[in-house]
Amino acid sequence: MENNPLNVMYAEHDIIMKAENIIKNLDKVWENDEEKYKEVVTTLITFFREYADGYHHRKEEEVLFPAIHGHPDFVLQEILEEFETHHEDFREYTTEIEDAIAEGDYEKSYKELNSYVQDLLDHIGAENDELFSLAESLIDEDDLETIFFKFKDIDMELGEERKVELEKSIDNILV
Repeated sequence: MENNPLNVMYAEHDIIMKAENIIKNLDKVWENDEEKYKEVVTTLITFFREYADGYHHRKEEEVLFPAIHGHPDFVLQEILEEFETHHEDFREYTTEIEDAIAEGDYEKSYKELNSYVQDLLDHIGAENDELFSLAESLIDEDDLETIFFKFKDIDMELGEERKVELEKSIDNILV
């Protein structure tokens, strides 16, 4: 299938997962270069808020989850509620990290950042292994194509150029 929206989801997950190595390499950077640490964490927070939450989670919450939820053969409502709860948790993480940075508590910010990325990786794994295959088995090709174009609409509304900038920002972080 050419316009498969799940391929968009997988590709965005791959980009988001790049943050893991960046975060691993940030451990104790603040001890030698406080400004570099703050700069990288600020870039990561922007990436998580705008890309992971703004582009990716929005597609799930506004398009994919309702399509799955509305399918007559779907009975596992709790799974969608759990994923939405994760999204809320991720939003809280970014605020906690930002607050810790503002307080100069870099060790706490790093601990929160590390917890965030680990929870995010678990979340991505569950979506890749369970949710997306469930969606593909429930939703027919015509409806999947409709979802694909709704995803494109979200990207256009938020800015396709900005999305590319955010993707490049994660690739350009040097620690």
